Amino acid sequence: MGEEIGHPALTGGPWPVIGVRVRREGQGLRAASWRPAPHAAAEDVLLPSTWPELEGLARIAAGQSRARVYVRVLDDADAGPLLVLCLRGAPGAVRVEGPLSPVAETLTARARAAVLRVAAVHREADRAEEAQVWRARGRQILKDRRAARRGRSVRTASAGLPSLGQRR
Repeated sequence: MGEEIGHPALTGGPWPVIGVRVRREGQGLRAASWRPAPHAAAEDVLLPSTWPELEGLARIAAGQSRARVYVRVLDDADAGPLLVLCLRGAPGAVRVEGPLSPVAETLTARARAAVLRVAAVHREADRAEEAQVWRARGRQILKDRRAARRGRSVRTASAGLPSLGQRR
């Protein structure tokens, strides 16, 4: 179990993306934003293909975490400068500025779609146990999103104010 697949975008497989405004500097990234920003161009940014990052992004989008979203250049991107969403601590990552609220539903749905795509890849490779684990992860994202809609999120519990890690 626990075997991770390579990023499907590198093999030409279909993969969810989300629009982010990006400002580049040479080969690297200078800035990123959810909303229009000076000298930034809208680009489709891939979602990651590993569970810890997908889970983190889904938790952020559902309001269960106050962590920030980052963008980095995808490793081994021989096909061009592909970008991928990531969490804090990734080498070369740039924080995506601006409010997440307008894209939260889309990000949650795309994270779930990515999880289900990984399940399909495992199913196609005759790894039924792995596919089942990934389908269960997709169901958990759906449950978390529904719970957030009912008011069980960090943002709702704190009314948008810092809650020092306490939840109701």
